[in-house]
Amino acid sequence: MIMKTAVRIFFLMAVISLFAGCNKTNDFVPDKELQLKSAQPITVEVPFKANFTVKDYSDYTDRSCGAAPIYSLTMKGEGNINHMGNITTEMTFCCNTSDGSYWDTNCTFVAANGDELYATIPTGKILPNEGDNSDYYETYFNDKMYFIGGTGRFEGASGEAMTNAYVHNDPANWHTDFFSTGKLILVKGKK
Repeated sequence: MIMKTAVRIFFLMAVISLFAGCNKTNDFVPDKELQLKSAQPITVEVPFKANFTVKDYSDYTDRSCGAAPIYSLTMKGEGNINHMGNITTEMTFCCNTSDGSYWDTNCTFVAANGDELYATIPTGKILPNEGDNSDYYETYFNDKMYFIGGTGRFEGASGEAMTNAYVHNDPANWHTDFFSTGKLILVKGKK
């Protein structure tokens, strides 16, 4: 009889435990910080290296930046950027031609497949070149350029580079050569 009572008590305890266990909730609620981290895209940082040349395609009647000697300028060119191959580019910006300051630069680099990389240079200054190459390049500028997205595999791109640009001021062959380096941050999985 003691054995039967002990079995009944044990069985009763098992049933109570089973019901008590079923009333507990085990819903998984992820940590907010974990949710935010998982929502962030996975990125990869790669070196940025660009060699390209631009020429002046400005309409000097455009007064959207201000009165002379301030002009809205447009430069177009071509060259090569690692991770893009051969590119064409267009840059628009405001420039005070009397002191060499420039601002609000918007750059578009276009790869052969049509993917675009966008960059901006908030402010900069063109300075006299006193380097070893000053016999050919009379002025230069080396201001920070920020990557601000793009299309195709450059959608969501970020990072920065230095312009490292040299200007040949001969009116018969005016151009600017860029030897830019920096870092480009790409969103993985973009094609």
